[in-house]
Amino acid sequence: MRRLLLAVILASGLNGCALIDAYLMAGFDPNEYQMITEIRVEAERSKAQCSDTIVSKMNAQIVSSKTHLFERYSEEIPRNKNGLSAARSLNEIAQGLVVRYNGAQPVSTAFCKLKFESIESSAKLMQHVTGNRPR
Repeated sequence: MRRLLLAVILASGLNGCALIDAYLMAGFDPNEYQMITEIRVEAERSKAQCSDTIVSKMNAQIVSSKTHLFERYSEEIPRNKNGLSAARSLNEIAQGLVVRYNGAQPVSTAFCKLKFESIESSAKLMQHVTGNRPR
């Protein structure tokens, strides 16, 4: 009887922890999800245009602008520490690509594709995490 009572108390305690964790996590935000999707699509589209240096430089600036906006938006979402950290990392990747395009050395097609692939895969992961938040 004691073991059964202990099992019931532990089960309800663990369930309570899960409820508290779900409450403390940021909820689903359709604007945040849309921004991540736009970044992902823009990176995917840009990756195919890396052979044209002028176009890919403009694409890098566009993606960089979107990731910067996304980071600023994420800063003000309550209980979103992990989301903000991911947004900052994504923005650093995009800003790094712009810095490289503004440098003296030319950017290779392979480097361009790798950077846009990195942005795309990071955005895809963030999209998955954001989409699974409670509504």
